[in-house]
Parts: sequence; C-alpha cells; structure tokens
Amino acid sequence: MDERFKDLDAAVPLQGILGYLNFAGGKPDARFQKQLSDAYRWLAKKGAQEPHALLAELLRSKLAELRAGGTSAFRDTRQAEAVLALVFAELLPAYRAHHADLLFHQPARELFQPFFLARVCEAVLLQGAPWDDEARIVAGALTVLNDYVGHRPMAILETRPKGEPYDHERVRPVPIYIREAGVAWGRYNALVSKALEILATTDAGLLTEAYFDADLLDELAFDPRAYDHQHPVNRRPNYVFGEWDAHHLDNQGRYRRYVARQVALDALLDRVENAGQLDPAEVLFEAAAVFAGTILMATGSSGNSPATHDSTTTLASLMPRIAGYRDAFYASLLDKVGGPHGARLRAEATTTRQPFGGARQHLNQYLARHRAAQLQQRHLSWLFADMGYPEASLQEASRIPAASTRMLSEIAGRLTTGQLLADRGALPQAVQILPEAED
Repeated sequence: MDERFKDLDAAVPLQGILGYLNFAGGKPDARFQKQLSDAYRWLAKKGAQEPHALLAELLRSKLAELRAGGTSAFRDTRQAEAVLALVFAELLPAYRAHHADLLFHQPARELFQPFFLARVCEAVLLQGAPWDDEARIVAGALTVLNDYVGHRPMAILETRPKGEPYDHERVRPVPIYIREAGVAWGRYNALVSKALEILATTDAGLLTEAYFDADLLDELAFDPRAYDHQHPVNRRPNYVFGEWDAHHLDNQGRYRRYVARQVALDALLDRVENAGQLDPAEVLFEAAAVFAGTILMATGSSGNSPATHDSTTTLASLMPRIAGYRDAFYASLLDKVGGPHGARLRAEATTTRQPFGGARQHLNQYLARHRAAQLQQRHLSWLFADMGYPEASLQEASRIPAASTRMLSEIAGRLTTGQLLADRGALPQAVQILPEAED
C-alpha cells in the first residue's frame, strides 16, 4: 500500500467505523457517517482519486489487525468481514450494473461519495444474517437503496401495475448533508455549507411562506441522473432546481428529504471555479445565496407535505407568490452585505435589474447552454443516421448522458443500420439488428 495512506487511522480512528459494521443492525448513526466523510477528506487530500476503493483496503487491513491483536470487541469479526465484502465487492458493482443505462455518465468518485457509502452499509446491515446469502442481501439492499424517482405524472398502463415506474427508474439520491452528521466531504461541500448557513439566518416568516423548515431537513441529496431537458416532467416550473421528496415523509406527513438537481449545483459551482478577478469567497457566497434561493423556490412548488396544495391551486396563483418571496429573500440578503462586496453587489443589481443578478444569470445561462448542447448532440446523432452513417450516429449518441435521449438516438442509428443492410439484400443481418433496437 502507498505509504501516504498508512496514517489514516491516526487521523480518523478506523476502529469506530469497523465497530459500527461489526455490531450495528442498519440504524443510521451520525458518528459513523461523519467518520466516513472525514476519512474520505483525509484520503482525498493525500491524493486518492477514488477514496472509497482505498478505504475498503484500509478497513480490511485494520480489521485483520484488531482481530490478530485479540481486542475483546473484535474477537468475532465475521459480520464486519462479510459486510465489507458485500458492500465493496458485491453491492457497489451490482448498483452500477443495475443502473448501467441511467448512471453510465457518473464517475465512481462522484457517485460513491461518503454519505452514499454510509447508506449502502446501512442497507446491507438491514438485511441481517446469514451473511453468506449474498443473492438475498444484494437484492434486498438494492431495493432499499433505490427509493427515489421524483415527480412522474404518468398514465396508468396495463404493463405498469398501479402506475409504478420501471424498476430501473428508481435511484438513490447521493446525500450531501445529513442531520447531525453535517455536510459531506466533496466538491459541493463549501457551496452547500454556505447555503445552509444562509438559510439558517433567513427570516422565519419568509421560510414559512416557502414551506422550508431547516429542523425538518433530515437529508439534502442530489439526483445523480443526467438532466434531460426533453423529458416532460422537466417542464414543470422550478423542477430544475429540485424538490421535496414526496415519498420521504415523517409520521405527520411532512417532507424530510430535499433532492437537488446536480446540473444546478454544477452551474453554480462553475461560477465559483471561474471567478476570474473576483474574490473567490465573495463568489462562493453569491453562488450559495442563489442555491438557497432555488431551494426556497422549489419547496414553494412542492409545499411541505402532499396535502399542501389542493386541486384548486394553479400555476397562475402559485408562481406570483413564489416570485414575491424569492425577491424578498434576495433583497433582504443583499441588505446584510456590507463593505466593498455589498457595494459591488448593489451596483451589479442596478445593471442586471435584480439582486445577485450575476450569479442568477450565470445559472440561467449555464442551463440554457446545457440544454442547447444536449439538443445539438441529439440532432447530430439523428442527422448522421438519416444520412446513412450509423456508426457515426451511434458514436454521437454515446456522448449523450440523458438516458432516454441517448436510447432514442441509438435506436435511430440501429434502424439505419438495418435499413442499409436490407437495401443491400443482407436480410439475415438486418433481422439481427431488430432485437438491438427493441432492447
């Protein structure tokens, strides 16, 4: 093992992580979650490209050391050994395979973040012994993990009992904040931390109007699916910013998990990472302010429970109210900013005709470019297919991260291949293409 990583145990005691894995039954533990985040942070600072993979090796090594040392709490380490093997060798690859179409664009470093790993460990532990029944545990844990699909107004089809979405549409949002454990290590850490800090100091009346209560926020996560601008559900107002998870409720029917869209986080982070001559700390504050504003806009659309908005509520009546408290939020926050930073923001507001106009316009422009690039890639793929260049069509389609758009483009490419083969009289080969297009 690389010598750089051997001192992790001195910085983040691995015995605590292993103790949870060896004795817990799957109940979430904030200390365990935070220890995972701290371990990731330490490994990343030492240069680890995929902290989760290296952490698995370090945990196995430490467990063997504790067992050999005769530590009373680790005389029997069968559960921890099994859980480590199930999590890293079985469940993470199974999750990848299950979402091969949906999440193919996500690198492991982005997907397998510390709090996501915590949820994976909890899901495995919930399945219980016997630990050698791998098929049962992996299948059960996948069901526990894949607990989110988001807003899906779909017709009830004969092939979908009770209107349920397809199994592979459900996914596990990647947690970036968990109550008591705090904000996870990762590239969104500073942005989310500052946004939550801003929300904590926002006027209580305004938060109530936006149906946001920080005390009810058990988890803030991002949707790891690629944002598809052509999908009908994404035409819902404010959907691009996120939503309360309608299936994550407490016993009083209140929402407890907020799911942000990764594309919005990336848009705001893009401005921070390309601050130019501006003070990075100031730009981070502005990006966090806009992220906080998008949360309030999204929660206003969702309400704080499924019963918030009844059938008489329309977009015409809802959107003006949301716009009103959004403007009040930004104006109030701008009044709190003093010094040169405040002077710059007020001058910017005059130019852009809205508070925090620079960051807000950057978000909108980023989303517009993202949509244009997605449409361009799709049409380019279809154009190559129509011109009779199926290989080029499939190559362009493979660059589209949104699953449905990519699949439609790939189908067009395969149909073109089949048509070309049929025109050449190669009917047996053309017939073989049809199952690929239908798959």
